[in-house]
Amino acid sequence: MSSSRQASAPESAAVLHRPVCELLKCSLPLVLAGAAGPELVAAVTQAGGFGFLDMAEASPARIREEVLAVRAHTDRHFGIEVNPAGTEPALLGAQIAACIELRVPAAGLLGALSRATVRQLREAGVVVACQVSSVSAACEAQAAGAQILVVQGREAGDPVRGAQPLAAILADVLVLASVPVLAAGGIAAGADIAAALAAGAQGAVLGAAALQADESEDEGEGTAPLEKIASARSRLHQLASDAAASLRGRALRFPERVMLSSPVCYADDLDAAYQAARNR
Repeated sequence: MSSSRQASAPESAAVLHRPVCELLKCSLPLVLAGAAGPELVAAVTQAGGFGFLDMAEASPARIREEVLAVRAHTDRHFGIEVNPAGTEPALLGAQIAACIELRVPAAGLLGALSRATVRQLREAGVVVACQVSSVSAACEAQAAGAQILVVQGREAGDPVRGAQPLAAILADVLVLASVPVLAAGGIAAGADIAAALAAGAQGAVLGAAALQADESEDEGEGTAPLEKIASARSRLHQLASDAAASLRGRALRFPERVMLSSPVCYADDLDAAYQAARNR
């Protein structure tokens, strides 16, 4: 941490809060990526963040099972992720119908999407977030009606969905975005979260590993669900505190001061990112 005093949960929320929190009905702009089970999703939502279940290949029955498993631990908002580009139309339609029937608050869409899918979800009151990794994809998602853009850099380890460094693609998308933008890829520490927010993103997307950083593999396998939830919730609070400490006292008008200390930033991209931020 950059501060000798750990911020309390309310203090962290006050420092990190962004408009996207109102849209997702959460207090912290920290989002758990879909590759996580119900316990981690519940832990993140209990801690004030927002979690997504990975339902890309799930049947409607499994979606119901996983959604009910999350709701057994929390009554807060969360979402499911589906993959329109890699799912047979019949299954995708059934997944969307299940999402609507179960009143899931948000849907994360991976890959290419259709206006009809976005419209169907939005008309049912579901918040739609779309993952993008290029400016063209961001434009298409906005045009289709996406309410949140999840910008993924190559640090996420998915060359198909992210070829550019996060700092570069984030700066490019922020120039044209008219909806909240979340940063994804290589974000695992408070300094990374602070860097993303200072660059102009309204939130950061974490992988499941970021919430299990203090656990050994063996301990994770033998831990009871409630203990997993408590551990992940504590870890998220620590990440939020670290991020708040990194941001506190810094002028957000100069994002490079935060970005220089973050592993998500590459030196060659700093100037473009800085100029884009200054011109917004």
